[in-house]
Amino acid sequence: MAILGGMAGGFIVAAVLCLPLLFINNKVLKIETLFALFIIIFFLGDNFKGPLGFAPNLRFVILGISLIILIRFQLLKENEAKYILPFSIIATGITYAFSPLGVEAILRGVSYFLMALVVFKLVQLLVEHDAPRFYNLIVIVLAFYFCLNIIVFFIPFLGETHIKGRFMGLMGNPNGLAMVAMFSYAIIYVLKRLKQTSFSPLFFRGFKILLIGLIILTGSRTGLFSLVAYELIIRLLKYKFLLAIILVLITYIYGASATLSPQAIVESLGLSAYLRTESIEDASGRTEVWVVAVEEIKNQPWLGKGMLYDGYFINYYADRFIGENRARHWYGIWNSYLSLLLNVGIIGVLAFAFFWYKMYVHSQMKIIRLAFLILCLFSAISESWMAASMNAFMPLVFLCWGLQIYQPKVKTDKL
Repeated sequence: MAILGGMAGGFIVAAVLCLPLLFINNKVLKIETLFALFIIIFFLGDNFKGPLGFAPNLRFVILGISLIILIRFQLLKENEAKYILPFSIIATGITYAFSPLGVEAILRGVSYFLMALVVFKLVQLLVEHDAPRFYNLIVIVLAFYFCLNIIVFFIPFLGETHIKGRFMGLMGNPNGLAMVAMFSYAIIYVLKRLKQTSFSPLFFRGFKILLIGLIILTGSRTGLFSLVAYELIIRLLKYKFLLAIILVLITYIYGASATLSPQAIVESLGLSAYLRTESIEDASGRTEVWVVAVEEIKNQPWLGKGMLYDGYFINYYADRFIGENRARHWYGIWNSYLSLLLNVGIIGVLAFAFFWYKMYVHSQMKIIRLAFLILCLFSAISESWMAASMNAFMPLVFLCWGLQIYQPKVKTDKL
Protein backbone atom coordinates (compact mmCIF):
# COMPACT_ATOMS: atom_id res chain seq x y z
CA MET A 1 0.00 0.00 0.00
CA ALA A 2 2.81 2.40 0.86
CA ILE A 3 4.61 1.78 -2.42
CA LEU A 4 1.47 1.96 -4.56
CA GLY A 5 0.38 5.08 -2.69
CA GLY A 6 3.77 6.67 -3.32
CA MET A 7 3.54 5.89 -7.03
CA ALA A 8 0.10 7.49 -7.20
CA GLY A 9 0.43 10.39 -4.76
CA GLY A 10 4.13 10.88 -4.07
CA PHE A 11 6.22 10.98 -0.91
CA ILE A 12 3.59 12.40 1.49
CA VAL A 13 1.04 9.69 0.67
CA ALA A 14 3.68 6.97 0.96
CA ALA A 15 4.86 8.29 4.33
CA VAL A 16 1.31 8.43 5.71
CA LEU A 17 0.66 4.86 4.58
CA CYS A 18 3.75 3.69 6.49
CA LEU A 19 2.44 5.03 9.81
CA PRO A 20 -0.05 2.18 10.51
CA LEU A 21 3.02 0.02 11.20
CA LEU A 22 3.26 1.80 14.54
CA PHE A 23 -0.19 0.60 15.60
CA ILE A 24 -0.09 -3.11 14.67
CA ASN A 25 -0.66 -5.10 17.88
CA ASN A 26 0.64 -8.44 16.64
CA LYS A 27 4.40 -8.23 17.35
CA VAL A 28 5.40 -10.87 14.80
CA LEU A 29 3.34 -9.26 12.05
CA LYS A 30 4.71 -5.83 12.95
CA ILE A 31 8.39 -6.86 12.83
CA GLU A 32 8.01 -9.00 9.72
CA THR A 33 6.13 -6.26 7.84
CA LEU A 34 8.71 -3.72 8.98
CA PHE A 35 11.52 -5.90 7.65
CA ALA A 36 9.83 -6.45 4.28
CA LEU A 37 8.98 -2.77 3.78
CA PHE A 38 12.43 -1.67 4.95
CA ILE A 39 14.22 -3.86 2.41
CA ILE A 40 11.91 -3.09 -0.50
CA ILE A 41 12.06 0.68 0.03
CA PHE A 42 15.85 0.61 -0.07
CA PHE A 43 15.74 -1.51 -3.23
CA LEU A 44 14.05 1.45 -4.92
CA GLY A 45 16.59 3.88 -3.57
CA ASP A 46 18.52 4.66 -6.75
CA ASN A 47 15.47 5.65 -8.77
CA PHE A 48 15.40 9.43 -8.39
CA LYS A 49 12.68 10.24 -10.93
CA GLY A 50 9.46 8.94 -12.38
CA PRO A 51 6.82 6.94 -10.46
CA LEU A 52 9.38 5.74 -7.91
CA GLY A 53 10.88 9.15 -7.23
CA PHE A 54 9.36 9.19 -3.73
CA ALA A 55 11.56 6.30 -2.53
CA PRO A 56 14.80 8.16 -1.58
CA ASN A 57 13.02 10.39 0.95
CA LEU A 58 10.87 7.53 2.22
CA ARG A 59 14.05 5.75 3.34
CA PHE A 60 14.44 8.28 6.15
CA VAL A 61 10.81 7.83 7.21
CA ILE A 62 11.07 4.06 7.38
CA LEU A 63 14.36 4.34 9.31
CA GLY A 64 12.69 6.59 11.87
CA ILE A 65 9.67 4.30 12.20
CA SER A 66 12.00 1.32 12.61
CA LEU A 67 13.86 2.97 15.48
CA ILE A 68 10.60 3.87 17.24
CA ILE A 69 9.31 0.30 16.96
CA LEU A 70 12.55 -1.48 17.84
CA ILE A 71 13.33 0.64 20.92
CA ARG A 72 10.75 -1.54 22.72
CA PHE A 73 12.77 -4.67 21.92
CA GLN A 74 16.06 -3.84 23.70
CA LEU A 75 17.52 -2.26 20.57
CA LEU A 76 21.10 -2.11 21.86
CA LYS A 77 21.30 -5.52 23.51
CA GLU A 78 23.58 -8.02 21.71
CA ASN A 79 23.49 -5.81 18.63
CA GLU A 80 26.43 -6.20 16.23
CA ALA A 81 25.99 -2.55 15.26
CA LYS A 82 28.26 -1.64 18.17
CA TYR A 83 31.24 -2.51 16.00
CA ILE A 84 30.44 0.19 13.48
CA LEU A 85 29.84 2.77 16.23
CA PRO A 86 33.54 3.86 16.38
CA PHE A 87 33.47 4.61 12.66
CA SER A 88 30.16 6.42 12.94
CA ILE A 89 31.46 8.58 15.81
CA ILE A 90 34.70 9.40 13.99
CA ALA A 91 32.89 10.14 10.71
CA THR A 92 30.41 12.41 12.48
CA GLY A 93 33.14 14.22 14.42
CA ILE A 94 35.28 14.80 11.32
CA THR A 95 32.24 16.03 9.42
CA TYR A 96 31.26 18.42 12.20
CA ALA A 97 34.79 19.81 12.37
CA PHE A 98 35.74 20.12 8.71
CA SER A 99 32.74 19.69 6.39
CA PRO A 100 31.48 22.62 4.30
CA LEU A 101 28.16 20.83 3.80
CA GLY A 102 26.31 21.28 7.10
CA VAL A 103 23.72 19.15 8.88
CA GLU A 104 22.95 16.76 6.02
CA ALA A 105 26.57 15.61 5.93
CA ILE A 106 26.67 15.17 9.72
CA LEU A 107 23.56 12.98 9.59
CA ARG A 108 25.28 10.75 7.02
CA GLY A 109 27.89 9.86 9.63
CA VAL A 110 25.23 9.05 12.24
CA SER A 111 23.19 6.99 9.76
CA TYR A 112 25.78 4.20 9.56
CA PHE A 113 25.13 3.29 13.18
CA LEU A 114 21.37 3.74 12.95
CA MET A 115 21.11 1.58 9.82
CA ALA A 116 23.20 -1.16 11.39
CA LEU A 117 21.14 -0.96 14.61
CA VAL A 118 17.90 -1.55 12.72
CA VAL A 119 19.01 -4.32 10.38
CA PHE A 120 20.96 -6.35 12.94
CA LYS A 121 18.14 -6.10 15.49
CA LEU A 122 15.55 -7.20 12.91
CA VAL A 123 17.69 -10.21 12.02
CA GLN A 124 18.30 -11.05 15.67
CA LEU A 125 14.63 -10.87 16.64
CA LEU A 126 13.31 -12.83 13.68
CA VAL A 127 16.00 -15.53 13.80
CA GLU A 128 15.47 -16.07 17.51
CA HIS A 129 11.69 -16.16 17.15
CA ASP A 130 11.36 -18.55 14.21
CA ALA A 131 14.40 -18.87 11.95
CA PRO A 132 12.84 -21.00 9.15
CA ARG A 133 9.88 -18.61 8.92
CA PHE A 134 12.25 -15.63 8.69
CA TYR A 135 14.42 -17.31 6.05
CA ASN A 136 11.30 -18.03 4.00
CA LEU A 137 10.29 -14.38 4.32
CA ILE A 138 13.66 -13.22 2.98
CA VAL A 139 13.39 -15.54 -0.01
CA ILE A 140 9.84 -14.35 -0.74
CA VAL A 141 10.76 -10.65 -0.49
CA LEU A 142 13.80 -11.07 -2.76
CA ALA A 143 11.89 -13.25 -5.24
CA PHE A 144 9.04 -10.72 -5.35
CA TYR A 145 11.41 -7.85 -6.10
CA PHE A 146 13.41 -9.60 -8.82
CA CYS A 147 10.30 -11.04 -10.47
CA LEU A 148 8.97 -7.48 -10.67
CA ASN A 149 12.18 -6.53 -12.42
CA ILE A 150 11.64 -9.30 -14.96
CA ILE A 151 8.08 -8.08 -15.55
CA VAL A 152 9.36 -4.53 -16.03
CA PHE A 153 11.90 -5.85 -18.54
CA PHE A 154 9.15 -7.27 -20.75
CA ILE A 155 6.42 -4.73 -19.90
CA PRO A 156 8.05 -1.36 -19.09
CA PHE A 157 5.00 0.16 -17.39
CA LEU A 158 7.16 2.40 -15.18
CA GLY A 159 8.86 4.19 -18.06
CA GLU A 160 12.36 3.81 -19.50
CA THR A 161 14.13 0.66 -18.31
CA HIS A 162 17.32 0.72 -20.40
CA ILE A 163 20.23 3.09 -20.81
CA LYS A 164 22.63 2.53 -23.70
CA GLY A 165 21.28 -1.00 -24.06
CA ARG A 166 21.81 -1.85 -20.38
CA PHE A 167 18.85 -2.88 -18.23
CA MET A 168 18.38 -0.71 -15.14
CA GLY A 169 15.09 -2.12 -13.82
CA LEU A 170 13.46 -0.73 -10.68
CA MET A 171 16.75 0.74 -9.47
CA GLY A 172 16.91 3.19 -12.36
CA ASN A 173 20.62 2.38 -12.59
CA PRO A 174 22.26 -0.65 -14.31
CA ASN A 175 25.16 -0.91 -11.88
CA GLY A 176 22.81 -0.39 -8.92
CA LEU A 177 20.53 -3.23 -9.99
CA ALA A 178 23.54 -5.47 -10.64
CA MET A 179 24.89 -4.85 -7.15
CA VAL A 180 21.52 -5.51 -5.51
CA ALA A 181 21.39 -8.80 -7.44
CA MET A 182 25.00 -9.55 -6.48
CA PHE A 183 24.47 -9.06 -2.73
CA SER A 184 21.15 -10.93 -2.92
CA TYR A 185 23.00 -13.82 -4.56
CA ALA A 186 25.26 -14.02 -1.51
CA ILE A 187 22.24 -13.90 0.83
CA ILE A 188 20.49 -16.68 -1.11
CA TYR A 189 23.68 -18.74 -0.91
CA VAL A 190 23.75 -18.33 2.88
CA LEU A 191 20.09 -19.33 3.21
CA LYS A 192 20.66 -22.40 1.04
CA ARG A 193 23.58 -23.48 3.22
CA LEU A 194 21.50 -23.05 6.40
CA LYS A 195 19.05 -25.67 5.04
CA GLN A 196 16.07 -24.38 7.03
CA THR A 197 13.79 -22.95 4.38
CA SER A 198 10.80 -24.54 2.69
CA PHE A 199 12.40 -24.15 -0.73
CA SER A 200 14.14 -26.95 -2.60
CA PRO A 201 17.75 -26.93 -3.86
CA LEU A 202 16.31 -26.77 -7.39
CA PHE A 203 14.48 -23.55 -6.50
CA PHE A 204 17.68 -21.98 -5.17
CA ARG A 205 19.56 -23.05 -8.27
CA GLY A 206 16.91 -21.41 -10.46
CA PHE A 207 16.93 -18.27 -8.31
CA LYS A 208 20.71 -17.97 -8.63
CA ILE A 209 20.46 -18.37 -12.41
CA LEU A 210 17.84 -15.60 -12.46
CA LEU A 211 20.15 -13.27 -10.53
CA ILE A 212 23.08 -14.05 -12.83
CA GLY A 213 20.83 -13.38 -15.83
CA LEU A 214 19.82 -9.99 -14.44
CA ILE A 215 23.45 -9.06 -13.84
CA ILE A 216 24.24 -9.99 -17.42
CA LEU A 217 21.34 -7.84 -18.66
CA THR A 218 22.69 -4.85 -16.72
CA GLY A 219 26.07 -5.18 -18.43
CA SER A 220 27.80 -4.57 -15.09
CA ARG A 221 31.40 -5.80 -15.18
CA THR A 222 31.77 -5.09 -11.46
CA GLY A 223 28.77 -7.26 -10.57
CA LEU A 224 29.80 -10.08 -12.88
CA PHE A 225 33.47 -10.21 -11.88
CA SER A 226 32.62 -9.92 -8.17
CA LEU A 227 30.24 -12.86 -8.48
CA VAL A 228 32.90 -14.90 -10.28
CA ALA A 229 35.36 -14.10 -7.47
CA TYR A 230 32.75 -15.12 -4.87
CA GLU A 231 32.07 -18.49 -6.48
CA LEU A 232 35.74 -19.13 -7.19
CA ILE A 233 36.78 -18.55 -3.57
CA ILE A 234 34.03 -20.84 -2.28
CA ARG A 235 35.11 -23.58 -4.68
CA LEU A 236 38.78 -23.19 -3.80
CA LEU A 237 38.11 -23.35 -0.06
CA LYS A 238 35.62 -26.20 -0.38
CA TYR A 239 37.69 -28.29 -2.80
CA LYS A 240 41.28 -27.50 -1.89
CA PHE A 241 42.73 -29.60 -4.70
CA LEU A 242 41.38 -26.93 -7.07
CA LEU A 243 43.66 -24.40 -5.40
CA ALA A 244 46.73 -26.13 -6.82
CA ILE A 245 45.16 -26.24 -10.29
CA ILE A 246 44.27 -22.54 -10.15
CA LEU A 247 47.79 -21.63 -9.04
CA VAL A 248 49.22 -23.55 -12.00
CA LEU A 249 46.79 -21.83 -14.37
CA ILE A 250 47.64 -18.40 -12.97
CA THR A 251 51.32 -19.10 -13.44
CA TYR A 252 50.73 -20.20 -17.03
CA ILE A 253 48.51 -17.22 -17.82
CA TYR A 254 51.04 -14.84 -16.30
CA GLY A 255 53.78 -16.32 -18.45
CA ALA A 256 51.62 -16.19 -21.58
CA SER A 257 50.47 -12.64 -20.94
CA ALA A 258 53.74 -11.29 -22.30
CA THR A 259 52.80 -12.42 -25.80
CA LEU A 260 48.98 -12.50 -25.70
CA SER A 261 46.63 -9.51 -25.59
CA PRO A 262 43.75 -9.97 -23.09
CA GLN A 263 41.61 -7.70 -25.25
CA ALA A 264 42.30 -9.88 -28.30
CA ILE A 265 41.24 -12.98 -26.35
CA VAL A 266 37.98 -11.34 -25.29
CA GLU A 267 37.30 -10.22 -28.86
CA SER A 268 37.97 -13.72 -30.19
CA LEU A 269 35.29 -15.01 -27.79
CA GLY A 270 32.78 -12.45 -29.08
CA LEU A 271 32.47 -10.71 -25.71
CA SER A 272 34.09 -7.38 -26.53
CA ALA A 273 30.76 -5.54 -26.90
CA TYR A 274 29.31 -6.85 -23.63
CA LEU A 275 32.48 -6.30 -21.58
CA ARG A 276 33.13 -2.95 -23.30
CA THR A 277 36.80 -3.80 -23.76
CA GLU A 278 37.57 -0.38 -25.19
CA SER A 279 36.95 1.11 -21.74
CA ILE A 280 38.50 -1.57 -19.51
CA GLU A 281 41.96 -0.03 -19.48
CA ASP A 282 40.78 3.27 -18.03
CA ALA A 283 37.80 1.75 -16.14
CA SER A 284 35.33 3.73 -18.25
CA GLY A 285 37.20 6.95 -17.51
CA ARG A 286 37.32 6.35 -13.77
CA THR A 287 41.13 6.39 -13.64
CA GLU A 288 41.08 10.06 -14.65
CA VAL A 289 38.93 10.81 -11.63
CA TRP A 290 41.04 8.65 -9.34
CA VAL A 291 44.21 10.60 -10.16
CA VAL A 292 42.46 13.86 -9.22
CA ALA A 293 41.04 12.29 -6.03
CA VAL A 294 44.45 11.05 -4.89
CA GLU A 295 45.92 14.55 -5.23
CA GLU A 296 43.09 15.96 -3.09
CA ILE A 297 43.52 13.24 -0.46
CA LYS A 298 47.15 14.32 0.03
CA ASN A 299 45.92 17.69 1.33
CA GLN A 300 44.36 16.10 4.44
CA PRO A 301 45.17 12.38 4.46
CA TRP A 302 44.52 11.51 8.12
CA LEU A 303 41.09 13.00 8.75
CA GLY A 304 39.49 13.87 5.42
CA LYS A 305 36.93 16.65 5.10
CA GLY A 306 33.67 15.06 6.18
CA MET A 307 30.89 12.89 4.79
CA LEU A 308 29.64 13.77 1.29
CA TYR A 309 32.85 15.66 0.57
CA ASP A 310 33.78 13.21 -2.20
CA GLY A 311 30.77 14.21 -4.31
CA TYR A 312 31.12 17.88 -3.41
CA PHE A 313 34.80 17.94 -4.37
CA ILE A 314 34.53 16.16 -7.71
CA ASN A 315 31.54 18.26 -8.79
CA TYR A 316 33.43 21.44 -7.89
CA TYR A 317 36.52 20.24 -9.73
CA ALA A 318 34.57 19.21 -12.82
CA ASP A 319 32.61 22.48 -12.92
CA ARG A 320 35.83 24.44 -12.69
CA PHE A 321 38.13 22.48 -15.00
CA ILE A 322 35.95 20.23 -17.21
CA GLY A 323 32.78 22.19 -17.88
CA GLU A 324 29.07 21.42 -18.06
CA ASN A 325 29.30 19.01 -21.00
CA ARG A 326 31.52 16.59 -19.13
CA ALA A 327 31.57 12.81 -19.42
CA ARG A 328 29.56 10.69 -16.97
CA HIS A 329 32.61 9.58 -15.01
CA TRP A 330 33.15 13.15 -13.75
CA TYR A 331 29.97 12.93 -11.66
CA GLY A 332 31.45 10.70 -8.97
CA ILE A 333 34.61 9.21 -7.48
CA TRP A 334 33.70 5.61 -8.37
CA ASN A 335 35.90 4.03 -5.72
CA SER A 336 34.82 3.40 -2.14
CA TYR A 337 38.33 3.57 -0.73
CA LEU A 338 39.13 6.93 -2.33
CA SER A 339 35.72 8.29 -1.34
CA LEU A 340 36.25 7.21 2.27
CA LEU A 341 39.75 8.71 2.34
CA LEU A 342 38.38 11.99 1.00
CA ASN A 343 35.60 11.96 3.60
CA VAL A 344 37.12 10.51 6.77
CA GLY A 345 40.82 10.00 6.01
CA ILE A 346 43.08 7.18 7.14
CA ILE A 347 41.76 7.30 10.72
CA GLY A 348 38.18 6.81 9.56
CA VAL A 349 39.13 4.03 7.14
CA LEU A 350 40.89 2.15 9.96
CA ALA A 351 37.76 2.46 12.11
CA PHE A 352 35.68 1.13 9.21
CA ALA A 353 38.13 -1.75 8.73
CA PHE A 354 37.58 -2.65 12.40
CA PHE A 355 33.88 -3.22 11.66
CA TRP A 356 34.64 -5.52 8.72
CA TYR A 357 37.19 -7.44 10.81
CA LYS A 358 34.67 -8.03 13.61
CA MET A 359 32.03 -9.20 11.14
CA TYR A 360 34.51 -11.67 9.65
CA VAL A 361 35.55 -12.97 13.08
CA HIS A 362 31.98 -13.34 14.38
CA SER A 363 30.65 -15.08 11.26
CA GLN A 364 29.74 -18.73 11.90
CA MET A 365 30.27 -19.70 8.25
CA LYS A 366 34.01 -20.04 7.69
CA ILE A 367 33.95 -20.58 3.94
CA ILE A 368 31.25 -18.09 3.04
CA ARG A 369 32.61 -15.30 5.23
CA LEU A 370 35.85 -14.99 3.23
CA ALA A 371 34.04 -15.17 -0.11
CA PHE A 372 31.53 -12.53 0.99
CA LEU A 373 34.26 -10.26 2.34
CA ILE A 374 36.17 -10.49 -0.97
CA LEU A 375 32.95 -9.84 -2.92
CA CYS A 376 32.35 -6.65 -0.92
CA LEU A 377 35.94 -5.44 -1.11
CA PHE A 378 36.26 -6.19 -4.82
CA SER A 379 33.00 -4.49 -5.79
CA ALA A 380 34.09 -1.38 -3.86
CA ILE A 381 37.01 -0.81 -6.24
CA SER A 382 34.86 0.69 -8.99
CA GLU A 383 31.81 1.85 -7.00
CA SER A 384 31.61 4.25 -4.02
CA TRP A 385 28.82 2.35 -2.25
CA MET A 386 30.77 2.02 1.03
CA ALA A 387 30.87 5.80 1.41
CA ALA A 388 27.14 5.95 2.18
CA SER A 389 24.79 3.93 4.37
CA MET A 390 21.43 5.15 3.07
CA ASN A 391 21.75 3.27 -0.20
CA ALA A 392 20.40 -0.08 -1.34
CA PHE A 393 23.61 -1.96 -0.60
CA MET A 394 24.57 -1.41 3.04
CA PRO A 395 21.29 -2.91 4.36
CA LEU A 396 22.00 -6.05 2.30
CA VAL A 397 25.55 -6.19 3.61
CA PHE A 398 24.32 -5.89 7.22
CA LEU A 399 21.66 -8.51 6.49
CA CYS A 400 24.13 -11.00 5.04
CA TRP A 401 26.53 -10.59 7.95
CA GLY A 402 23.63 -10.86 10.41
CA LEU A 403 22.49 -14.15 8.86
CA GLN A 404 26.01 -15.51 9.25
CA ILE A 405 26.34 -14.31 12.86
CA TYR A 406 22.92 -14.84 14.48
CA GLN A 407 22.34 -18.57 14.43
CA PRO A 408 18.97 -20.24 15.22
CA LYS A 409 18.38 -21.00 18.89
CA VAL A 410 15.46 -22.10 21.01
CA LYS A 411 12.44 -19.90 20.30
CA THR A 412 12.14 -16.86 22.55
CA ASP A 413 9.13 -14.87 23.67
CA LYS A 414 10.52 -11.49 22.55
CA LEU A 415 7.91 -11.47 19.80
